[in-house]
Amino acid sequence: MVEHTGKINDEMRAAIGQKFDYDEFVNKANFRTALIKEKGRISFEIYNMVQKGDDFNVIEKNISSHILTKRELEYFIIEKYYQFSSHKENNTIDKRTVYRSLLGILIATFIGILVLDDLLLITNETSFFLLIPIYILNYWVIRLITGKPKIILLYFWLLSFP
Repeated sequence: MVEHTGKINDEMRAAIGQKFDYDEFVNKANFRTALIKEKGRISFEIYNMVQKGDDFNVIEKNISSHILTKRELEYFIIEKYYQFSSHKENNTIDKRTVYRSLLGILIATFIGILVLDDLLLITNETSFFLLIPIYILNYWVIRLITGKPKIILLYFWLLSFP
C-alpha cells in the first residue's frame, strides 16, 4: 500500500473511493489549480495595464476568462484594478508629495518638540524610550498631511535626526 513513487496504487484508490469519489476530488483539485493560475494571469495583465496607465474601461474590455463567470471576472477586475492603481498612486513622488512631506516634517517636528517637552516635565528624566511615542506621532502627522498611506521612508528617516 505504501509506495514512494508519488502515484496512487489500486489499494489506495479503493480506500479513498470508500470515503468519497476520487475522480470528483481530482476534478475539484484540477479546477482549483486552473482557477488559481487564471487569477494569476488576469492579475498580471491588470497590473501591466495599470502600469501603462490604461483606463478601467479599457482593462475591462480587454480581459476575458474561460474559467471565471462574467460576474466573478468583473468583481475580480474591480478589486485588482483598485489595488494596483492605489499602489501605483502611493508610490508616485511628485512635487505635491515632496512639499507636503516637508511641511509635515516641520509640523511634526514642532508638535514632537512640544510633546517631548511635556513628557520630560512629567517624568523628570531623559530617556531614549520617550522618543518612541514621538516617532509614532511624527509618522501619523506626516501621513495625514501627505495623504499617502505609505509614508516615504526617506522623510521619516530624515525626521529621526534632530
